[in-house]
Amino acid sequence: MIEFAFVFPIVLLLTFGIMEISLFMVSLVTLEGGLKEASRYGITSQSPTAAQMALIQNQIPSSFSGADDRTKQIMAILNQSTLDLIDLNTATVTTKVYTSFSVVKNGEPFNDVNLNGVYNVGEPFSDMNCNGTRDGPGESSNGVGAAGNIVVYTVTYNWRVLTPMVGKYLGIPDPNAAGRFIIPMSASIVVKNEPAVSGSSFCS
Repeated sequence: MIEFAFVFPIVLLLTFGIMEISLFMVSLVTLEGGLKEASRYGITSQSPTAAQMALIQNQIPSSFSGADDRTKQIMAILNQSTLDLIDLNTATVTTKVYTSFSVVKNGEPFNDVNLNGVYNVGEPFSDMNCNGTRDGPGESSNGVGAAGNIVVYTVTYNWRVLTPMVGKYLGIPDPNAAGRFIIPMSASIVVKNEPAVSGSSFCS
């Protein structure tokens, strides 16, 4: 009995710890899989029909209730794919749109007239997104992009540890709930939307 009294708390801690880690890993895997499924729909540039929209109303995260129908469909697919393990209403979902992979790193191409290695106002550049200005490295817009755009989908979420006893070893204190613990998780995917059927588009 004395040996059991010493060993049982350790066994209990290990058991709940394994359960917590397993739930966290399953949630992360479903989140990554959900992003893959959602982005797979996003790259097609499809828009859902009225009938499809009627079926997904309860699956759209509240933060995207005012988005366009295509974005709502993408978020609904993400929500369904996470099997209710991730509450997207409390998660942070961001989508960033770039005109090309090179723009993400270098910005829109330009002609370095004075050979100083940086873009100066007035130097010729390729206006790849037709916005009238040269976009520098990393500059982007929000949304799910048009045909041919690069889209980065990112979800960050704080997994709430179910067992406080385990939480202080596996997680960090929850700033919104005293005595509770969280494990931050994040998943992202980068995709390129399919090009327009008519081919490349140019600024008018």
